[in-house]
Amino acid sequence: GSVADACYVISEGDVSYLQGRDRTYVLADARIAEMCLWTTWLHVGDLICDSISSVVSLEIMSFFECVGSVLQVNKLGVRYAEMYVAQLNLKNHLNDLCAISVEAALDQSTSIFVKPSSVVPQSEASEIS
Repeated sequence: GSVADACYVISEGDVSYLQGRDRTYVLADARIAEMCLWTTWLHVGDLICDSISSVVSLEIMSFFECVGSVLQVNKLGVRYAEMYVAQLNLKNHLNDLCAISVEAALDQSTSIFVKPSSVVPQSEASEIS
């Protein structure tokens, strides 16, 4: 697959995700390829619009610029990325659909934002992988 350069959110319409022979109907507000915000990600399926749909795109570089511009937000982002990738590595089957529930991930690791162990300097924030 191609390198993911944006996370997508379905805002309205009928959208399906195809991976091999498996087809999944995607609900509104679903995050597609969110993984690319936290690690290098290659698409492993196809997103198909089954009707006229609206999809919001959050490009990686814009996200990095925003998160990296405020030190405290950058620290939180780095910690969240560490937790997200650790949770992603526990998955047996990977696809482009959101693999990690933000709410569940935060519930599992309530202390993740309390004491940062490492911080990426703002100048390197766009290189988080």
